[in-house]
Amino acid sequence: MNQQLRELQAELQELKDRVAFLEKQAGVSGPSALKQPVLPQRELPIEGQNERPPMRPSLPPKKTSLKGMSEEKLAGTWFNRLGILAIMLAVAFFLKWSFDNHFIGELGRIVIGLVIGLGFLGTGEYFQRKKFVIYGQGFTGGGIAILYFSIFSAFVFYHLISQPVAFVLMILITLTASLLSIRYDSPAVGIIGIVGGFATPFLLSTGQISQVVLFTYVAILDAGVLLVAYFKKWPIFNYLTFLFSYMSFIAGHISSPEAFNPLRFNTLSFSYLTLFFLIYLAISFTRNIRLKESFLWADISLILLNAIAYFSLSYQLLVDHIEGWIGFWAVFLGLIYLIMGVLIYRRYPGTRSLSLTLLALAAGFITLAIPLQLDGYWVTISWALEAVIIFYLNLKINPQKIPLAGFLILTFAIISLFTYPFTITGEELWVFLNKAAVAFLFVIIATASIVWLFYRHTRKFEAKVNSIFLLSLQVALNLLIIIFLTLEINAYYDYLWSLNSDADYSQLDSSQNLILSLVWGLHAAILIVLGFWRRLKGIRWFGLGFLGIVIFKVFLYDLSNLSTPYRILSFMGLGIILLAISWIYHRYKNLIVGDDDFE
Repeated sequence: MNQQLRELQAELQELKDRVAFLEKQAGVSGPSALKQPVLPQRELPIEGQNERPPMRPSLPPKKTSLKGMSEEKLAGTWFNRLGILAIMLAVAFFLKWSFDNHFIGELGRIVIGLVIGLGFLGTGEYFQRKKFVIYGQGFTGGGIAILYFSIFSAFVFYHLISQPVAFVLMILITLTASLLSIRYDSPAVGIIGIVGGFATPFLLSTGQISQVVLFTYVAILDAGVLLVAYFKKWPIFNYLTFLFSYMSFIAGHISSPEAFNPLRFNTLSFSYLTLFFLIYLAISFTRNIRLKESFLWADISLILLNAIAYFSLSYQLLVDHIEGWIGFWAVFLGLIYLIMGVLIYRRYPGTRSLSLTLLALAAGFITLAIPLQLDGYWVTISWALEAVIIFYLNLKINPQKIPLAGFLILTFAIISLFTYPFTITGEELWVFLNKAAVAFLFVIIATASIVWLFYRHTRKFEAKVNSIFLLSLQVALNLLIIIFLTLEINAYYDYLWSLNSDADYSQLDSSQNLILSLVWGLHAAILIVLGFWRRLKGIRWFGLGFLGIVIFKVFLYDLSNLSTPYRILSFMGLGIILLAISWIYHRYKNLIVGDDDFE
């Protein structure tokens, strides 16, 4: 105890000494300092540093207008950009003009262009160091573009350098532009440089540009864009280069003599098109995955646009050569996006929006492939199977979000059912399994599977939208069953009538309406029983509503149109069904109290 007491006294004395030292440093001393209230003091700014302004309540953003453009922004920024652009065009036209009129030797023209370009880069670096950031960015971007002009002209028009040397130099210029835009944190530098780079082959064109040279040149520029996208998130930069890349491809492809030759496959165009597609596929999500950033609509839109552009252009290249198998090309692209979506979801669980986008694209391509490759009832059957797969994958990734892609595909399948005639020819293996009936059964089974999947994966979530969507699916399923049974019964009686046109029409009509009333009533009863068994209030009410339609039909239509024997059977069947349902409600009425829509 004595040892512990001495240790505590030593610690207390040490704390007193520290407090005395701090009071001395603060300019207060003695016990009176402890009695003075401590008032919050405003920190004085240290000389040479900016004082932080006091917090002000946020105001709504002002609308942008010409009146709101400051003189500094107009003259300091926009005039700078326009001035640089004017000088870039002057250099381009100078090279073109001197080439046409032979005023300056070929080597001299290139040297002048290189000197001006390097001078612009040096000037831009100078102003950057002097903290004139915006002003220096214009010179840097202009210098990059002028260097592009010069190297491209030296190779394509003057043949002063070989192709490998030209590509190496252009790679260096692209790398320089990319690194400078990253270093200055300036999308403007990258945009100016990249616009100049893409404009080079067209501003200096003599009408004859090698397809290999143009496509390789664009690929080099796109590689620089990929480098920038790895470090910076600049959507506008990506969109501009995407647009220029595919415009350059179209221009180069059209200029090729093989572009309009259906007998010869343009391997060169297809290879470079695929390369551009892969580059922009990587640009779309390389930074997001690396830093686990959330995806913006700009990122997702670029993925969609890239897929649409690639498939549209590749379709034009392939359709004349694999016309009978073109649907499998869409399936192949869909499988690529499907594999990517699953792999990215497993390795990067935080990028659900990207995974869902890739899965939606996979669904879109496979959906498109079905009518391209198949026809007739196979389209409906394939869409039904695809809808189940999309619902399953989507619900595994994000069960709280309604899989709209799967819902749209299922809608396509249901709509397509009503484009086929529902007839029985007698050539079927079984009279009730005509082609339209088989398609209907596939869609009904697919819808039932989706209802089960959606219920299984979303029952633990309390979201109201999930309950409404599930109820909508259940109603759609029962409507499909009712329509299927009705069409099948009508088709069967039409078939009987075609076999014996001398048969009593009134007897067949009475029999047909009796079967319809009984089948409808039984289906309504099954729904009500199922609603009690699974405690599904919505299904019970749907069954009651449909039973009301059956009652209306029996009392108004069957009563006046059926012959007496069929009328007796119709009312007898309805009476039995109504009594059975009434007994169920009396027997299990306690289940209704506190009933939950979906357990």
